[in-house]
Amino acid sequence: MDQVLATTVLSNLEFIWKIVLYWWWLPLAFYLRGRFLYFWLWWRNQIWKATILKQMYIEVRIPKEIVKPVKAMETVFASIHGAVYDPADWWEKWVDGKFNPSTCFDIVSEGGIIHFYIRFHADYRESVEAAIYSQFPEAEIEAVPDYIKSVPSDIPNKNWNMRGWDYTLEKQSQFPLKTFEEYEEPGAEEEEVVDPIATLMESLSKMKPTEQIWIQIWSVPVGGGDQKAFFKDGEKLRDKMAFRKEEKPAKPLWSEMASFTFKGASEEEEEVQDLVPLEMKLTPGERKTIENIERKIAKPIFAVRLRTIYLGRTEVWFKPNFRLILAYTNNFGDQDLNSFSIIGRTFTRFHKVWFLPMNKLKGRIEYVKKRHLLRVYKERDAYDDPLERGHKGGTFILSTEEMASLYHFPSHAVAPSPGIHRTEAKETTAPHNLPT
Repeated sequence: MDQVLATTVLSNLEFIWKIVLYWWWLPLAFYLRGRFLYFWLWWRNQIWKATILKQMYIEVRIPKEIVKPVKAMETVFASIHGAVYDPADWWEKWVDGKFNPSTCFDIVSEGGIIHFYIRFHADYRESVEAAIYSQFPEAEIEAVPDYIKSVPSDIPNKNWNMRGWDYTLEKQSQFPLKTFEEYEEPGAEEEEVVDPIATLMESLSKMKPTEQIWIQIWSVPVGGGDQKAFFKDGEKLRDKMAFRKEEKPAKPLWSEMASFTFKGASEEEEEVQDLVPLEMKLTPGERKTIENIERKIAKPIFAVRLRTIYLGRTEVWFKPNFRLILAYTNNFGDQDLNSFSIIGRTFTRFHKVWFLPMNKLKGRIEYVKKRHLLRVYKERDAYDDPLERGHKGGTFILSTEEMASLYHFPSHAVAPSPGIHRTEAKETTAPHNLPT
């Protein structure tokens, strides 16, 4: 009997060992599936990007007499959203490597001269220019080379230094930023309008000839299922803040009959009507937040990354100047709504830690972080880590209203900074009866 039992045990152990021997790789395959798909998609994207995607830059110059409100720029962003939204289907995404190209809206100060650049896929040039001309017919649009090529690619070095970082939002993206709607007052004259980027224009115009500040607003239009999911989450957040009870789905007939049979009608709970109106429950800040959430989820949205860099030659580079950018982003923060915050791991400054040997590498760590930031800025790339599944590299959601607040063309009346690269004269079309 013992011999039979021992034989059975050995047979079972041998069977288990064969399973382990031949199928040990199966759990590993499931574990590495996400990483494999990440690298596969990255490989296909790089091929499509190198062979199909043709990026181009344009500079937009506006005349001094421009009187368009910031609201006009929101219309421009809504038009661009529809023009550049081109999602890939299953085959295009996983085989061809196609992805929805990004559009970058850059504000750049080169030695005190302020430029407004837009980078996009060359196929969308006519659509993007038409969106701008529809609201700013006096603007001049010119194709230009990438401004990043005007500085060395090996910064920092003995001649150049830099500092920069990426931004994220303090709260979830359904909470909006403070926009131009909060600054505008009905019936105000143009000279009385408060422009949220006027402070930035004044700061950028004070840069010295070999100093530069770059502000990059990377964006991809969001639509389809992702847009619906964002709007649905926004509605849930709004209802939660408004103390609305979640609507329960209707029970099927068989469930109602079973409940009546076993519990009886007398045990059904009666809803007590709340006699206090909703307006009395909400504080002014809560009402303001709910109104702004509703306004945000009613507009087209973009997936956005905000990145900034301050750089210059070492003889003029003044480290505190990077705080000029903070004054710009602080204009869009509101305690009741949302605000920007710096992503610590992207900040090129290294703060000393309790582990003393690490502090001796402070200079080297800052050098590596600066080189990395310059590279991802140049490539308009993210900080994605393939080992962190689901990581978005600081991507958040902004509406067309928020985009227009961050990036618009200020008039001379509200932003008289001399550094803005404007056109010298207003151009118009020739009369139709001009002899030829």
